[in-house]
Amino acid sequence: MAARFTVASGLTNNKYCNYFASFSVRSLSTFALLTVTLTLCFVYSSNGPNYLTSTMDGFLYAQNKTHLLSTAKYDCLYCEQPPTFGYTQEQLFDACMDPGVVPEYYLSIVMSARPEEYTPDHYARLQHTIDSTFLLAESTKTLMELLLIDWNPESQRRPLRDSYRFRRSDYLTYRILTVPRQIHQSLDVSEQSPIHASQAKNLGIRFARGEYVLSANSDVIWTPNMHNAVISRSWRKGMFYTQSQNDTLTTTSETDARIVEIPNFATDDTLAQACDQHDDYAPGHFKMSKVVDTDLLETNALLRMARHAGDFTLADRESWKLIKGYRETGANRGVDTELLFTAAWSLGLPVAHQPSSTFNCHQQPRLPPQQDTDIDIDAMRQKKVSYMNKLDQWGLQGHNLYKEGMQCEVFHGGLGM
Repeated sequence: MAARFTVASGLTNNKYCNYFASFSVRSLSTFALLTVTLTLCFVYSSNGPNYLTSTMDGFLYAQNKTHLLSTAKYDCLYCEQPPTFGYTQEQLFDACMDPGVVPEYYLSIVMSARPEEYTPDHYARLQHTIDSTFLLAESTKTLMELLLIDWNPESQRRPLRDSYRFRRSDYLTYRILTVPRQIHQSLDVSEQSPIHASQAKNLGIRFARGEYVLSANSDVIWTPNMHNAVISRSWRKGMFYTQSQNDTLTTTSETDARIVEIPNFATDDTLAQACDQHDDYAPGHFKMSKVVDTDLLETNALLRMARHAGDFTLADRESWKLIKGYRETGANRGVDTELLFTAAWSLGLPVAHQPSSTFNCHQQPRLPPQQDTDIDIDAMRQKKVSYMNKLDQWGLQGHNLYKEGMQCEVFHGGLGM
């Protein structure tokens, strides 16, 4: 028989004392343990990431002004600026890079800012993309960040921060990560080129602060569908998204409605109307397509679905970290296609493909697309191969980024509406 709880002599005749005395030590211990467990669960759920990310706009509760600390020089003299006095340069760098324990924004848009000679008219094209993202944030009134990776810039080129117009927004935060040539040349890659786009995007994905992270190219214009999807809070966690693709390798503005011609120094109205044919649902009622059954589609259909996935690949940031970004070692082409099938077959993550709706248009001219010939779809489907980075070998892990000269700037923009 279990030992009984006893009360000091003189009190045992009290009916309440007799009642408590009837409890066994084991019962009291169980009750106490249950109480502590429930308390800890409540504290964890109400303060931890799970609570904040379980609600549709949980990111609104995680705003941290220390994440605006950086070495960036603000050109908006009358705008509120975070105090940087008393911090070392390394502390400011760490604050700028910090992704935070929980998301601060609904969406992080990650792009590699390629060297100007990589594509014709790159300066104007990237400026259009920056302005289109500004309009996306302003029109949806949704907190987001544009994360530009300036990879291996030319030594005599002006810094990205001083080369483009970053208009001030209460909803959009800009962050620029500049990867110097020292880091670029230290990477063991099979093909030396001015930029390693996969590594650049992985760096942004690794440090993104958004609840959802969108990997895109730096020549896109957001469509009304994208505005609507953001307003409708269409994305769901634990899955990857891609958009409508063109079935052919040769695409022009005549054969692909996603390609648009935009004049230099385009106005906001021009940018807003450039892709206005891609407007499929009433405002606030965007509907996401069903998950693709990748096991049933033939190889050619899968390749068509994912051929230009690098233009639009979206998932919550935990799913990105689970898949460890794009493959960095041994991949030459088709890493965006490869990533979607790795998510589906190696990790069992659903892939949602929007077969008709387009989230962004692309500015013409574009580089000629290439066939994804070095991807063994059947081997991936049968789980004979898995193209995933190692846990600590993606997104420049293993590098002392501050000591190796990387720079981080974060700001709200300096020019008003």
